[in-house]
Amino acid sequence: MSTVASLRRRFTAADALILLNGVSTFGSGLVYPYTALYLSDLPEMGTAGVSIFYGAAAAANLVTAGVLAAGWVAPRPTRLGLAGTLMLAVGFLATAAAGSLTALFVAVLFIGCGQGCLLVSMVPVLSTLTPPEQRRSVFARRYRAINVGLGLGAVVAGLTTGFFATAVVPWLFVANALSYLPLAYAFHRLRVRERRAQVGDAERREAATPGEEAVEGTRAAGGRLKWLGAAGALAVLFQLGAYLFGHSQFEATSPLVAVRLMGIGLGTVSALLLVNTAVVALGQGRITRLLSRRDETFGLRTAVLLWVAAYVVAMASSFGPLPLRYAGLLLFAVVFALGECAYSCSFHPWLIDSVQPKDVTRVSALASGAMGIGTAAGPTIGVALALTGEASAVWLGLASFCLLLLFTLGRRRLAVPGPGGTPAVATPEKTPSSHTEETT
Repeated sequence: MSTVASLRRRFTAADALILLNGVSTFGSGLVYPYTALYLSDLPEMGTAGVSIFYGAAAAANLVTAGVLAAGWVAPRPTRLGLAGTLMLAVGFLATAAAGSLTALFVAVLFIGCGQGCLLVSMVPVLSTLTPPEQRRSVFARRYRAINVGLGLGAVVAGLTTGFFATAVVPWLFVANALSYLPLAYAFHRLRVRERRAQVGDAERREAATPGEEAVEGTRAAGGRLKWLGAAGALAVLFQLGAYLFGHSQFEATSPLVAVRLMGIGLGTVSALLLVNTAVVALGQGRITRLLSRRDETFGLRTAVLLWVAAYVVAMASSFGPLPLRYAGLLLFAVVFALGECAYSCSFHPWLIDSVQPKDVTRVSALASGAMGIGTAAGPTIGVALALTGEASAVWLGLASFCLLLLFTLGRRRLAVPGPGGTPAVATPEKTPSSHTEETT
């Protein structure tokens, strides 16, 4: 019984949310590798259906993030997460049954809006559930769960379609829709817990003096972008650059350059993705521990420099014979994955420390929008570089662009909050003017 009680104490609400987030990404892994093939094979869809699926989803995601960032709609993060997961479930079920481009468009709007809501909600919810000193570990575990879920889902989808061809894909959409329901239930339980806590919050608000309420109202009534601040703006810019010159380049540009300009077979592209996912799954914990004694800015600099090193490795291998190019690209995948590990355990804690706790949801929405823009526009940069016809020019160009991210990090990070949410005395690397508080 003591062991069971110990496990219960260790397994927190944040852990449950991360685990169920991994389950939902397992469902995503089932459908995303074969969505384009499935839709293009349908007579009533074709390439128009593929364009609608990806284009409308990206647009709806971006609009949702923009609306939330502007503050036009300001639901509680748990309610936002619940709405997002339910919209995703409805959207993928509707996609499985869609028999026309119009029906597909409506289904994809649910998917895009749901993705926007879910992505924006996860950061403030996990921040609220986690003490500041554990945020780095929590977000690292979430990134690992997402990668493991996607990888396992893709493997299961590959085996399933190998036996039943793409005719089974509609049922994979159904499975993906069902994979969001446990996460929706988790958000529902957190929402119930919030309602119970609201009784105590109301009593504390009644005890507050009018002067304190007036001060708070004055703070909330600041200028349109005062809530963002310079530090928050830099965090959003870093997120944009990380997807423009980092994540999207590995997913889209590296396969193109490997096959078209380096003479690598398609099988090696799958190997790159497999190696990348394996390194993230196995190395995330170790990288997080290695960076835990340094601030998040150091972790992000490490991520950028590792991505640059990965591009340099790929560039150097492009001058060698075929075996060296194979080895160089595999090493590229390893080093790039280590950079992802450093990024995942550092970025969101850095973002949370960059703004007031009450503004985390809005800044998270801006960062989500920046991620969407970077994911959509990033491959264009890689394709433009590939037009030179030289693999080395592509890798060198990406390394150079990636270095620009260092300018968004500055030299110092914000102060760590002291007991009760008051700023503690800053270390030599930190400034005393922090807006950071422990969210409760």
